[in-house]
Amino acid sequence: MEIFIFLALMIAMMWFVTSRGKKQQAAARDKLADQMVPGASVMTIGGFFGKVVDIDGDVVTLESPAGDETIWLRSAIKEVKEPPFAPIEDADDDSVVVPDDASALTAGDATDPVTSAHAGPVEERPVAQSDEVRPAGDDETEPGAAPRA
Repeated sequence: MEIFIFLALMIAMMWFVTSRGKKQQAAARDKLADQMVPGASVMTIGGFFGKVVDIDGDVVTLESPAGDETIWLRSAIKEVKEPPFAPIEDADDDSVVVPDDASALTAGDATDPVTSAHAGPVEERPVAQSDEVRPAGDDETEPGAAPRA
């Protein structure tokens, strides 16, 4: 008789735990549906960040930070979340000066540590015997090496 009481308690506990988990999942799903409106920033399960442009049933159109629009399933949206990077803004500021010619691209003074490391010609090193590539079917062994099995 005691085993039936224990069994009934175990079944009741499993039912309570599973129903509670389902209720929490349903609440999270409803909260996501309420927050996912056009203009909201979202993150997909793949880590893609975008702004919701349109929602049509189970299809969500997202706009990337670059302005491209992609189509996603609603189930692929993980959460409503702002991207971890700064938004792209138009820079109207003239702080960046771009030369009209390539004169700024020449090597600098030899005493300048930043440009002097790359100012000289590149030397080619000779290929050593060990660097040579041998054909796959070459059965020759190197002197002093054990024969291959």
